[in-house]
Amino acid sequence: MSNTQQLLQQTLSKWQSWQVEGATLCSQPQLIRELCGGKTNRSFLVASGAFEAVVRINAANSQSLGIDRNREQKILQLLQPTGTVPKLFFIDKQVMVSRYCHGQHWVDRAENRRNLNTALAKIQAIAVPDRAKRNYVDYCTAYINQLDQHLADQPLVEKILAAASAVDMSDWTPVICHHDLVPENIIVTAEGLKLLDWEYAAMGHPALDYMHLYPTDLIPTNLRYDRGSIEALKVVQRGINDLWSLVQS
Repeated sequence: MSNTQQLLQQTLSKWQSWQVEGATLCSQPQLIRELCGGKTNRSFLVASGAFEAVVRINAANSQSLGIDRNREQKILQLLQPTGTVPKLFFIDKQVMVSRYCHGQHWVDRAENRRNLNTALAKIQAIAVPDRAKRNYVDYCTAYINQLDQHLADQPLVEKILAAASAVDMSDWTPVICHHDLVPENIIVTAEGLKLLDWEYAAMGHPALDYMHLYPTDLIPTNLRYDRGSIEALKVVQRGINDLWSLVQS
């Protein structure tokens, strides 16, 4: 039995310790199927009667990918009252169990943009005890240091670090930032938008989440920084994605 299978079975066997207030759970949930699409972890749909949940088995290389599981847990717990994330049933450094959200992936249209703007504004308004902003140079460097020398010496790396330095030195107030807000991580449900996969979240730049999905002119007016800052953010956003892919491969 693989480590993933062992963790899945152990998690299911401890179902009585899950915090499922407001849900009916009378017997151990059973595996329905593995959920496809995730690039980092492995996730499974489990169910017991009408109760459905997702069991996520965290990737063994989480640390090398820049993931802080303690920080993810704290952020998810802060966001529970907002209704913008799935209800959390159980979480530790290896496993997370949350409500399965029925719906469709987000597509770019006016109504969905309005709803996403509302959700992100609610998230960014959350008071966080530790508001230390992400240092994007340090974050990118942690990826770069894992690359072979011939990759780390590329001009693209210098461009990413220069842009990250410009972002770090610019004037902005950190907010809870998802840092991986792609359509696949946004579910349009009957209860509103649910934002998934918060493992890369941190106190980041308030415009960055919008930039994953919107052209610059659709970013809310209060978050439209000067052109130089926006261009630097674009380079950092794309650069983090590229560096992540190189490290993961």
